[in-house]
Amino acid sequence: MKINRTKKIALAALLGASLAFSPFNYTEGYAAPASLVKLNTAAQTQTGVDWTKGKDSAVTAKGVGLPKNGSTALARVAAVMDAQRNLLGIIKGVSIDSETIMQDLMVKSDTVRREISGLLKGAQIVSEGENADGSYFVVMSVPLFGATDSVASVALPAVQKTSVVQPIPKANPQITKVPPKEVRIIKEATYTGLVVDASGLGLEPTFSPVIFDTNGRAIYGASNIDPDFAIREGMVGYAKTVETAAVNTRVTANPLVVKAVSVKGGASPNKVNAVVSVEDADRILFANESSKMLDKYAVIMVR
Repeated sequence: MKINRTKKIALAALLGASLAFSPFNYTEGYAAPASLVKLNTAAQTQTGVDWTKGKDSAVTAKGVGLPKNGSTALARVAAVMDAQRNLLGIIKGVSIDSETIMQDLMVKSDTVRREISGLLKGAQIVSEGENADGSYFVVMSVPLFGATDSVASVALPAVQKTSVVQPIPKANPQITKVPPKEVRIIKEATYTGLVVDASGLGLEPTFSPVIFDTNGRAIYGASNIDPDFAIREGMVGYAKTVETAAVNTRVTANPLVVKAVSVKGGASPNKVNAVVSVEDADRILFANESSKMLDKYAVIMVR
């Protein structure tokens, strides 16, 4: 019995080592089709990309493996491989900006492919365990943001054209349609952040969103933010409701809330950019003159 156990452990170690050096050359032999496995409650962790946790946002995927010759160790190896495959599939679809998704970068760049491979090798196990039918599940996670070892740390350097940060534009008080009295009130309000309510418009999350007005003027985008901050914490935060956004620490106690009128991409169908009215764009810029909320990247978009 001891000899068999030793062999199983050795084989599991061998498979694990092989996976560590070649995460894209997966072995299919031990992976169980999801349709054939009924996961227990512990395995029902939310998977996909959760953009709502700020700098703690992550990509999460689940994998399942069937035992080979009764070996739980081999089932676990298969589950890890399956989870890494699923992580890769999700990461490929992450939007970098209105024109690019991660798969585009991976096709063009060997460096990006190698770095994504490294992310998969370092993926953290969130939960794992055996199912009632003898199969094994593993839930794994990769950080979305972070100075190193994150999806952003791979994606953003590959698309950043310049590291020179441009100042936030200013509204022209001579041509704005916002009444002078309201401008004074806005400047005196000392807003602590901006919430753009794009709920119901189909806004998609991305690493590099832009806020436009209906005339096409960009009032906040990648050119206005420190690239290192964008990698560490993201250009904007995302929330599911105005209520949760308004109490998020990113925009602190007194955010200005503006309703988007539409969302758009560039030449692509990626609807990642929010569009506000010209008047609301001026209100945002007038508020920023006194509060510097945009300069502090205190922005949340509601999807």
